[in-house]
Amino acid sequence: MFSVRRLGHRSVVAVIVLLGAALSASPAHAAAEVTSFSSGPTTQTFVVSGYFCLPDSVGTVTQTASTTGQVVRSASGQLSVHGKTVFDIRVDFPDGSYVQSERLNRDVFAFTPNTPLTVSTHTIIDVETIYNAQGQPVGQISIHETMHVTFRDLNGNHQPDAGEITVEFDRFRLRCT
Repeated sequence: MFSVRRLGHRSVVAVIVLLGAALSASPAHAAAEVTSFSSGPTTQTFVVSGYFCLPDSVGTVTQTASTTGQVVRSASGQLSVHGKTVFDIRVDFPDGSYVQSERLNRDVFAFTPNTPLTVSTHTIIDVETIYNAQGQPVGQISIHETMHVTFRDLNGNHQPDAGEITVEFDRFRLRCT
């Protein structure tokens, strides 16, 4: 099955780059240091074959995304990153039908990279309406996914080795009505 969430994962990479910048800053002594970040909106257009509940359809996706969040460094130097990426997605099909995302379409992420422990959670909430060629709603696509990893770098090599990932799951729910 094809996932349109290309920007969501790229946003996480951007957060890691921002995190690197935050790591180089000196920690505050009296209070937490909070750095806000944002990116976008950015728009991508690409062709998709088999869009979730419409497996036999080929369409053109136009996806716009904007990300906002914060990097927080505690007085003791502990870091956390959290934020969200909001999407506007439209998929146009040759017969005139289309899929349009609704107001509830976002990725929420939280990442705490405190060596030796790193915890990362990424949740996708997506509701899209399917319209016929006349513009009438004929169905709905609902996606809810949660991905989580807990990684304890026991040997300090910054790579997950056997036994160092203590929790890892990816729960994906697709509902077509």
